[in-house]
Amino acid sequence: SCSAHGHRGADPKCAPSPELAALYGASPRTPERRAQFASWDEVNVIAHGLLQLGHGLKEHVDRTKGQMRELGSRLSAHNSEAGREPEGPWEPQGLPRAGGFTWLFLHLLQSLMDAQNLRIEELLQKIKQQQYKLDKQNLQIKSLQSKVNLLIPFHLKDNKTQAPKWKINLKSFGLMNQSHNTSREPLPQDCHQLFLAGQQSSGVFQVQPAGSQPFKVYCDMTTEGGWTVIQRRTDGSVDFDQLWDAYKNGFGDLRGDFWLGLEKMHRLIQEGRFNLLIELEDWEGNSQVIQFVFSLGGESTAYTLSLLGPLSGELENAIGDFRQLPFSTRDRDHDLKADTNCAKHLSGGWWFSTCGHANLNGKYFRSIPRQRHERKQGIFWKTWKGRYYPLKSTTMKIQPAALEAEP
Repeated sequence: SCSAHGHRGADPKCAPSPELAALYGASPRTPERRAQFASWDEVNVIAHGLLQLGHGLKEHVDRTKGQMRELGSRLSAHNSEAGREPEGPWEPQGLPRAGGFTWLFLHLLQSLMDAQNLRIEELLQKIKQQQYKLDKQNLQIKSLQSKVNLLIPFHLKDNKTQAPKWKINLKSFGLMNQSHNTSREPLPQDCHQLFLAGQQSSGVFQVQPAGSQPFKVYCDMTTEGGWTVIQRRTDGSVDFDQLWDAYKNGFGDLRGDFWLGLEKMHRLIQEGRFNLLIELEDWEGNSQVIQFVFSLGGESTAYTLSLLGPLSGELENAIGDFRQLPFSTRDRDHDLKADTNCAKHLSGGWWFSTCGHANLNGKYFRSIPRQRHERKQGIFWKTWKGRYYPLKSTTMKIQPAALEAEP
């Protein structure tokens, strides 16, 4: 080590830090310094901490002023009993009568407390203005992050697993494995068409809806057919508090938590009739399923969700009584509540009606938050566990409503 060999000044790696150099009068090392920037979360925590500190100081000042008034009252009562008259030609407003130097001391202390209270109020205002600027910058940063994430394809984000070998010959679609297509024959349009071709194992596959470029999806193969998964929340590893562009193009890991993307969903559905199956799970191991028939418009309609058939399952409809609901994010407000941005008030992006009925793209909580305003930002389906119970996991998957007959 540097200290063991006594070469701390000879070896650049063993040069004293600026703090030690200043302490012992030595010259600090001067290697190239790399700029370090605090993350948004760290800055936000500091800003909120300063704001809470300011509120705490103000409360302390107010409490001290109250204690001084009480002390003045007791002194006044004591002087009255002793038959002493207060000295001095004038008294501070709002302070009980007290005698001599006691009154002068209380008056000076009261003036100091008032001045300190004024400075704290000014500090609070500055902190609130800074917090507002930080929130605005955070929105801009998230917008840039969303655009950057769109440039990263799913296969670069998922380097944990390798594509398994095929067990079934799928020559009808020219598929040799789950990763790529080595034939010019057409790809399946969705997971159910892949199921009809003989694929029975779930996993990531490439599909190509009519008029669309190929893209990858996660297929959940069941005995009833193939389901294309469009959303999954299991562990909170992916931040769903994203902006419009991210929800349009998709984000996350197809083998973990992800949002497929509104544009891909629209390409899959193509204004047709599809079944939407929603699977919910709470933290006690209970699960519920709800299903209904729907269609999805394009971006010109804000990807409006249209309910076309009755709901099935034990749960009541929590999406709303409206037959058509546009999609909303906090930077694209299309909800039906005129005076509130539901996506900003709750969290994430969703087909909000008038807020508060369902939001499967909210924040992922592993325990129920203490604050009420935090609880309503979680993942919830109001007609099952209520608005303030954060669900453990959700899955949304689609399948053509008019299923083709199997060969």
